[in-house]
Amino acid sequence: MGCTHTSVLERIPEVAEPPPEFDLGFDRAHGAAAPGACSALGDQTLWNLQDRLAGQSFDLQVAWSRVEAADARARESGAYLMPRLDASLTGNDLTFPGSGIVNQFLLAGAAWDSSLASSFEIDLWGRLRNRELAALLDAEASVHDLRSLAISLSSGLAEVWFGVVAERELIALLESQQRTSERFLELTQLRFGQGLGPAQDIGRQREQLLSLRGQIELARGRLESLEFQLATLLGSTERLTPDDAPGLGPLLDAAEQPDLGVPAALLDRRPDLQAARWRVEAADRRAAAAVREWLPSLSLTALVTGRALEVADVMSDLVRQIGGTASQAVYGGGGRRARIDQAYAAAEESLYAYAQSLVNAVGEVQTALAVGRSSRELVANLEERLGEARRVLLLTSESYREGATDYLNVLTALLSQQGLEQALIDARRQQLASRLQLCRSLGFAPGTSVERLATGLAAAPETTAAGGAS
Repeated sequence: MGCTHTSVLERIPEVAEPPPEFDLGFDRAHGAAAPGACSALGDQTLWNLQDRLAGQSFDLQVAWSRVEAADARARESGAYLMPRLDASLTGNDLTFPGSGIVNQFLLAGAAWDSSLASSFEIDLWGRLRNRELAALLDAEASVHDLRSLAISLSSGLAEVWFGVVAERELIALLESQQRTSERFLELTQLRFGQGLGPAQDIGRQREQLLSLRGQIELARGRLESLEFQLATLLGSTERLTPDDAPGLGPLLDAAEQPDLGVPAALLDRRPDLQAARWRVEAADRRAAAAVREWLPSLSLTALVTGRALEVADVMSDLVRQIGGTASQAVYGGGGRRARIDQAYAAAEESLYAYAQSLVNAVGEVQTALAVGRSSRELVANLEERLGEARRVLLLTSESYREGATDYLNVLTALLSQQGLEQALIDARRQQLASRLQLCRSLGFAPGTSVERLATGLAAAPETTAAGGAS
């Protein structure tokens, strides 16, 4: 009874259950299937960058090396289930005294000893098989870690690229606003020359124009920083300046809102959750193997030895030995009990880590939905306000030319319109980022499939962690 294994897998439904539904935050009639909606998020430039990411990212190379190492450990664990065969050949130069009781036949010369030993432990209780399964499950988890990292890097690359698009669009807007402000400066100077306006109107407009020039320099600095971030993600130290993109508006229009589907499907979609689940099962297998150490072990051995003066004769006269060994540990100072406690503690740790990963995944989805909902409302609000601001600026400018109002009202209307135009770019960027985060929280890489990224390195190892010992 003391060797009975209590599996932690039975407790998974108690500590790790997805919610029955999410706060969808959008009209499901307008949602698209998540794979299609996320694959359409981006443009050709982004997809080209992601192709480069698959082949140039050092982080992906590191993750792939971990996959290979985990697969090798699984093969090593499986080798203990197979018989072991060792062969040896030893040569010695023998020299004995010429007198005494030593046989004269062995006075001098070379002696050769050979042996062929085979051993095999019969896995009566599944201890070795459980260890192999644990290693196989760890290998499966490392494959999902690679895919999870690919999603993370792909999302990070897309986020930086959207930032580049936003900064380029902002710089173009600021330069356009600068040209508009220069025309207003000429207007104030003309009216001042005609004695129709005070000198402070010129000063106000110059200050507003200088403010725009400062914003342009800041935006150019942010753009340069983002381009260096792109290069870092692609494993390069040189600044990367990709081709221009159509803009934030077309990027948003190209992809629909992803449909969540069934919340429980997160377990099947997100590779990080799959990796955490595999690790729970691997830790459970190791705990089962630790319990089996209490039970007796049975081994079979076979030994063939030979000895001769010539190497060609070592196999002519062989001694054969076949036997078996049964052993049972009686007392180990509490070491086995400590290993069992350690194994169960590790299984508990992996169980709660899996539960926390699920909680984090649900939280990421809910956060992305909330941010996406608020950003969509903000964009709609800014677009409506911007239309009103443009109309007010037009009417105020006409009144100023006719002398019906002072320039301070014109400047106020101009600043309001330009501020709303800049805020609209930032709001669209936030809306795009929230959609990107929703795709990532659902386990999809934006603009490309994670399998495509992984294929850029190599095929995943075919490790199978099918049920067996327990």
